[in-house]
Parts: sequence; structure tokens; C-alpha cells
Amino acid sequence: MKNKEYSIAMNWSYVGISVVVFSLLTVLVLYLPSMREIDSTILRSVRLALSPFPSYIPVFVCEFGRANAYLWPQITAACVLVSHRMYLKAFMLILFVQIGFFLKELIKNYVCRPRPEGSGIASFSFPSGHSCFAMCFCGIIIYLIHCYVRSDFWRNLLIIVFGLWIFMVGLSRMWLGAHFPSDVLAGMFLGFFLVNLFIILDKSISR
Repeated sequence: MKNKEYSIAMNWSYVGISVVVFSLLTVLVLYLPSMREIDSTILRSVRLALSPFPSYIPVFVCEFGRANAYLWPQITAACVLVSHRMYLKAFMLILFVQIGFFLKELIKNYVCRPRPEGSGIASFSFPSGHSCFAMCFCGIIIYLIHCYVRSDFWRNLLIIVFGLWIFMVGLSRMWLGAHFPSDVLAGMFLGFFLVNLFIILDKSISR
């Protein structure tokens, strides 16, 4: 019981860190005029470093990383959980990913940050929805894999695969010039916030 309480306390600390970092990034984007210039400089450097690699890589990753593209993975994951009689976990998984979608939209329309120059995308930029969804969905899946996959080989392999996917989604948004680095970072921390709330709720219910 003490170990579980300590573990939940750790998750609460991650929630706090996520809130602080996300809030700081929001304040910088809203009230620091030079933030766009700093972001643009970093973005140019990232895109220049990645320019030798094929452009179809970020296109594929971003196309699959759209909000509606996560529908079938969500349904599949929920069906697997339901098949193991984990009905509440299946419901929570879909619920938290949808909360991520609505939070992202709410914050985008509050901050109203224009996209990087030349992106050709009309919607607002901060935070990155792709990064938020990837972190939220894959982060929850990683937690469930860690809890329920017994084979060390498959558990470690799947965690690495989903972890790399989170990284690639965030990188691809900058690679294509669709988001500033701070947008991606904010999206990641928003998703991480939701992942840890999911874990806290799941552990609290399982007590």
C-alpha cells in the first residue's frame, strides 16, 4: 500500500511539473515578443538538420498522427481491454484522449498563435494537437503495457516502439514547418498531464 501511495505521489508531482511547464510556455508565447523569433530560429535549425532525409517520413507520421487517425487505434485498444474485462480502463482511455482534443482546441482558441510562416495551415498553432494526442494515447498505452504485458522482451519492445512514435510525431511537426518547437513541447506536456491523471485515477480505483 505504501509503495502504491508513493507511486501516486510521484504521478502527482509529474502533473505539477506538466502544469508549471505548460503554463510557463503559454506565458512566454503570449507575453514575450521575442519568443516567435527564438522559436523561428530553432525551427529553421531543426528543418535544416533534417533536410537531407526523405520528406515522405514526416508526411506519413503526421498523416497518421491526426486526431481522427487515432480513432481506430483507440477502438482497437478499448476492444482489447474489454476482452480482458477491463471495462473502466477502456472507457477511461477513450475519455482522456477526447479530453485532450477539447483542451487542445480550447487553448488554441485562447492563445490564437499564428502558424510558422509558410506553413499554409489556417488553424492556430499553440499547442500542437498531434503532439498532445501522441503523448496522451501512446503514454496511456505504455502505462498499460508496463502493467499487463508479462514478457520482458515484448514489454520493452512495445514501450520503445510507442516511445519512438511520440518522439517522431513531435519531430515531424517541426520537420514540416507546421509548428514551432514551443508548440510541440506544450502539446507533449499537455498530453503528459493527461497521462498522469489517467494513471492516478486508475491506481486510486485499483486500491
